Amino acid sequence: MKVGLLQEGDLAGTTAYHRYHQLIDEVALADSLGFSTWGTSEQHFSPPNFSVAAPEVLYSAIAMRTQNIKLRTMASVMLKWNHPVMVAERLATLDIVSHGRAEICTARSNNLTTLGAFGVDPKDTRAQWEDSMDVLMKAMTETKLAHDGPVWKIPTVEVVPKPVTSPHPPVSVAASSVQSHGNAGQRGIGVITFDNYFGFDYLQECLTAYRTSFDAADHSAVLAPNDYCGLYVATAYCAETREEARMIARDVAMRYFRFILDLYIPLSKNPAYEYLDTLEELVKNQDDLDWLCNFTPSVMIGTPADFIERIERLEHMGIDEVLLRIDGVGHENIRKSLDLIGREVIPQVDRSFEEAVR
Repeated sequence: MKVGLLQEGDLAGTTAYHRYHQLIDEVALADSLGFSTWGTSEQHFSPPNFSVAAPEVLYSAIAMRTQNIKLRTMASVMLKWNHPVMVAERLATLDIVSHGRAEICTARSNNLTTLGAFGVDPKDTRAQWEDSMDVLMKAMTETKLAHDGPVWKIPTVEVVPKPVTSPHPPVSVAASSVQSHGNAGQRGIGVITFDNYFGFDYLQECLTAYRTSFDAADHSAVLAPNDYCGLYVATAYCAETREEARMIARDVAMRYFRFILDLYIPLSKNPAYEYLDTLEELVKNQDDLDWLCNFTPSVMIGTPADFIERIERLEHMGIDEVLLRIDGVGHENIRKSLDLIGREVIPQVDRSFEEAVR
């Protein structure tokens, strides 16, 4: 099981200037400790939880400070404000400057504020994502790109640069609905699950839909099928004792959970997001950190032993990589948590780490 890191520039108690430079330092530490992957999402208009609106710029700086850790956009929003050709060009550039460590996770947005600001109707997001993905795959692999789709009309052009990873960097999608998991499996790309705090049974339903669809689909025309399941852990923190971990991470865990509820309650009324139509239990437990830690795989707060137990459970369910959001608790606390996970968790759960040590 791989252990990666997903951070989003949480500005609690600091500024974007200081947080960005702290992030670079934290990723360099994670690289030295054996974390598999680092990434950030593209977020707009949502401080203090999120501050990274131009992730490609930040990735280049981090590439210069790291050696082994994979750099994965988590996620590139493939809607009309992000032309897929430009996404491909930026990804190829990152792949070049990082010596082949770039990966891409894509998404359609679930933030009504962002969709409204950029003039995208929520009912159109799935179709825009689908057509943008077709353009992205062509742009990365074809000598000449031409596309005549329902969203994008592109005359014959030559896209440069191309990635150094052949045939292209690994591709996945951030998914929250069972339908999106099935679509990812059909397309032959990886999936990173956010379970919406709906619990382990819902996570298993999503993973089963992905695996079933992936296995049933004909991927003979797909250059690099990516049979990968990651899990986004929205709040993670590791400390020597469970009490210390929950004391330090409580505020950020509850703040993030309420932020998600504020997004999902209005979004659940939109027919394009029908999987959010049962939020009663989440609302009922919106102040209960103990419930969150036990009920949902989206929260992982505790000791190294707690982390190992949870990661082994997730691996048994079919997860290949956990992506821990360790953010918003202060730079020194983040460094302490990373160090503890790197020393006591990763060597126990990542067999490739053991092989590298040998």
